[in-house]
Amino acid sequence: MAGFSAWLLQRLSAVYLAVFIVIAIIWGMTTDINITIWRQGFQSVWVQLGVLLFGLSLLLHAWIGLRDVVIDYIHPLGIRLLALSLVGLFLLANGFWLLAILWGFI
Repeated sequence: MAGFSAWLLQRLSAVYLAVFIVIAIIWGMTTDINITIWRQGFQSVWVQLGVLLFGLSLLLHAWIGLRDVVIDYIHPLGIRLLALSLVGLFLLANGFWLLAILWGFI
């Protein structure tokens, strides 16, 4: 993924992240949040999907940004591949952690 497609995915993920955060802040400011309301909210499949999409958008956004930084600033190929692999594994692990949290494995 390079060029225009990476640029477009970066921008689309940023828009989703921004809209989600604004909605979450407004919901948090207008709702008397307690653990019961929090759990009831996460029982909804729509909330779970929205949070999952938020997490995936965040991971995609981070991957594209960090990938570009690594490619721009780490020039030796071996070190670049190691850095990209470590970043990718870290983001992948966080994605699986998100799935485990959302669907109650943890």
